[in-house]
Amino acid sequence: MARVATVLLHDAIIGDLAAETDGRLKFRYCADFIARHQAAVPNCHSLSLSLPIPATYDEKFWFNDSQCGPFFAGLLPDNKQTRRRLAQIIGNDTPLDVNDEFGMLFALGRDCPGAISLVAPDNNPDDYDPFHPQYRILSEAELAQHIRELPIRPLFVDDDGEVRISLAGVHDKAVVIRVGNDIALPHGRTPSSHILKPDIRGLPDSIRVEHFCLEVARSIGLVTPRSRILQAEDQTFMLLARYDRALHEKSGNRYLTRIHQEDFCQATGHFPDQKYERDGGPGWQTLFSTLRYSSNPANDRLELLRRAIFQYLVGNPDAHAKNYSLLWQDNAVRLAPLYDVNNAKAFSAFYKEQRIKLAMAIGGERNPEQLTEKHWVQFGKDVAVSPELVLGELHTMRAKMRNTAQAVRNQLAHSLADTPLLDLALQDIHSRC
Repeated sequence: MARVATVLLHDAIIGDLAAETDGRLKFRYCADFIARHQAAVPNCHSLSLSLPIPATYDEKFWFNDSQCGPFFAGLLPDNKQTRRRLAQIIGNDTPLDVNDEFGMLFALGRDCPGAISLVAPDNNPDDYDPFHPQYRILSEAELAQHIRELPIRPLFVDDDGEVRISLAGVHDKAVVIRVGNDIALPHGRTPSSHILKPDIRGLPDSIRVEHFCLEVARSIGLVTPRSRILQAEDQTFMLLARYDRALHEKSGNRYLTRIHQEDFCQATGHFPDQKYERDGGPGWQTLFSTLRYSSNPANDRLELLRRAIFQYLVGNPDAHAKNYSLLWQDNAVRLAPLYDVNNAKAFSAFYKEQRIKLAMAIGGERNPEQLTEKHWVQFGKDVAVSPELVLGELHTMRAKMRNTAQAVRNQLAHSLADTPLLDLALQDIHSRC
């Protein structure tokens, strides 16, 4: 018999997720949600661009695993070792199969990326009260210990699996709530407000370099979430504001709501293991084409062009399709803020050899050291953007980034966010500019 979970979007029931006996997933929208969508009720939009809402309800119609699998798999951590550790913890007396994506989603799906929650079919979705969030504030010692244990307790999940959250990505991280100057763990379906990231294992100071790159991006006018470098005892971490959460106030009470989002792999129906273009994943042409669904395609296409240029100039080759996302608000789609940026050359001492290749080719070229004007011209033709506009933005941004990167480096000097690696990143940026 198929296992079934109720899927919530913006805290309202939209359909069912089921797993067949062989583990394959299937999803269908419910009749009430389809009717509300047809009536243009706010926030009654599709779960994904790749999962359009049917015109009428048919109880026999389900999206199959190849259709819905990419979206739901994209809600879970990409790293198999992370999934294995999670399966050991949340399985309790009955070990959870690491390949059981439904079981993983059912256990962790109270607070997912975007505005999605998964609950048992007999659960009452109205049990969540946004004005009375459930969380536990951590002492500095507790927070430090949680960070130390992230490799063995991913996402801060405890022995009882009490923290019901999920987060995509490969590296260690967790979601928390910022309560004043304190950091807390959310419980139940209370939405988290921030992502907590320690250094990538084997790459000390990676969060400091990422913070620097985000500050450079923000300073030249790109839209990014705010980040801070903080410390709990001997544990340094980055706290990144979630762009898929919004803070509201009503009758003097402040509360968080979820904003729905999906990355470009989910939006285009690609599984997480296809996130790189070389593995069959989306390239720049697909990303630009997908922006035809944007409520402001001209603005978003220009922003995406600037990000493509920025990723090259900042020296971040790992900008694959899961590192770009879309936001859904008021039934409209727009490009989400820029995230997950870094500089590869800053870490060259930690590798025997670095063969840096771009995750998505520019004009057919993946070696950033080989890019020429002709590749950027071809890039413009590939993504249907005027080559003159591409070259104009390229020269404008390189002129702006040189001074901006130096100014940000100066601002971070002698602070908790400082590291000698910033000088290596700055040198690389100057060279590219």
